Amino acid sequence: MIDYVEPTKILSKYIKHYLVVELDNPMDFLPNERVYPCGYATMVFHYGSPSIFQKKDSSKYIEPNLVICGQQTSYYDLSLSGKTGMVLIVFKPHGIKSFFNFPITELLNENLSLQDLINNETIELEDKLFNSPNNRQRIIHLENFLIKRLIHNNEFERVEHAIKIIENSKGQIKAQDIAHEVCLGIKQFERTFSKYVGINPKKYASIVRFQNVIQMKREHKDLNMSQLAFDNGYYDQSHFIHDFKSLTGFTPKSFFNARK
Repeated sequence: MIDYVEPTKILSKYIKHYLVVELDNPMDFLPNERVYPCGYATMVFHYGSPSIFQKKDSSKYIEPNLVICGQQTSYYDLSLSGKTGMVLIVFKPHGIKSFFNFPITELLNENLSLQDLINNETIELEDKLFNSPNNRQRIIHLENFLIKRLIHNNEFERVEHAIKIIENSKGQIKAQDIAHEVCLGIKQFERTFSKYVGINPKKYASIVRFQNVIQMKREHKDLNMSQLAFDNGYYDQSHFIHDFKSLTGFTPKSFFNARK
């Protein structure tokens, strides 16, 4: 079972949606699923059995019960428990900074226990979540926790505008041009963007472009690799293949053949 839940109005500027995942499978752990960069950070609460997480070129480990997953610039493998029960908060690209004072760049390519970051509050929150009778109540507790931590930042709207520019261009825009649109010098813009999103604008644009390639291929299955590369602004095939392998571990051809 997978359910999408919309956030309350006060949090809708910062949160894309909540995602509830429940599985009841006799296997201890399901086969690995490869997870690719999507441009969002998440916070995950496991009320069932936690998943096994493995970063590229790293050892496997079992996720904590309450974990923050930062921006990803490469793939990782996730093996869900057969008895999965979890609620994910999917933040908008610039949303997570509005709830935490530590540098968001520290979350880059990391899945970290929330308890290691804010100890006392996390213990209380976990207790409430484990003792909740249903996911509706769990989401209420999570929202109350976030509303209490909400930080209003003057630069939020400027970064939000920059993200819209990148998304509207499907990732095919230079950082210099975005900086001009939001009335900042390039260095100041890159610092501000990274402070809120956790990655620089060039890398975020490359992830948006990658996601657009997947969406385009899903909608137009007859498109070949050369056309996909051209339509998405890649310089040449080698550039297309290099970017795809860094984000997925596969060449574009292998990636899409596996998804047929």
